[in-house]
Amino acid sequence: MKRTHRNTGFSLIEMSTVVGIIAILAALAYAALEVLPQRTRLTGGALEFAAVISSARSHAYGRNQRVAVLLNADKPTLGNPIEYWVVVDSWSNLDDTMKANPNWSTLKQLVPVAPAPPGAEYPLFDSGHFNPSVRVLDGGFKKAVGSVAHKGCTSLLASRIGLAQGPTTGSDTFPPPFCFVPNDKACTFCSGDGATKPFRGVIFFEPDGSVLFADAEGKPADANNDLVPDGAASITFLPVGGGGLQSAQSIVITNTGLVRTFSASR
Repeated sequence: MKRTHRNTGFSLIEMSTVVGIIAILAALAYAALEVLPQRTRLTGGALEFAAVISSARSHAYGRNQRVAVLLNADKPTLGNPIEYWVVVDSWSNLDDTMKANPNWSTLKQLVPVAPAPPGAEYPLFDSGHFNPSVRVLDGGFKKAVGSVAHKGCTSLLASRIGLAQGPTTGSDTFPPPFCFVPNDKACTFCSGDGATKPFRGVIFFEPDGSVLFADAEGKPADANNDLVPDGAASITFLPVGGGGLQSAQSIVITNTGLVRTFSASR
């Protein structure tokens, strides 16, 4: 009988197919590994900052002291991380101090004015900063998710929801009971544009549980100066270098102290 030889190797087409599949999987894995750390840093930072805000409110209420959370979100081109400081406003004059030092960028530059004694400092309760790759998103949460018509946000909420107060026309991005929270700025209570001046602002927590927002000069954020109507605010963050707008995270604070984070990917 005639013996035949069987080819046990791979053809060129089969080899090309395998190499192509491996290349695609490698590209997908690289993209995932590049984006995942960015998202993890952003989510962790946003949750940490939300916890800081809640802790400051509890401290003000529990110790009968006015507590403030200062935020300095530097210009994205400078590469400096977003910083925050939680201080005890012992003399209830931090807003006047900010007015007297409108170009502050660090806590040391906010030297207490009268009635504080000479050489006094605001007691530091907590401080921290985000990863340098995390920036505020110019255009706010609305830029990341667009206009979303949430059911219940089109009707008057005052008679049905007691967790928040304010108009129902501030946002079409956040669901009830956050319909009234502004959403179209990186930091809706901060002054600055993020291009020529950094975003800076402050959140005041009063001992009675109320929450007030002010810009870098200590000016209350309200509808009259086109900042935050009726004391509600949002801050939106985005990781730089991967993930796109779907990686955006927003922190929402109401005038009753309710704090929640929202993700654009949901």
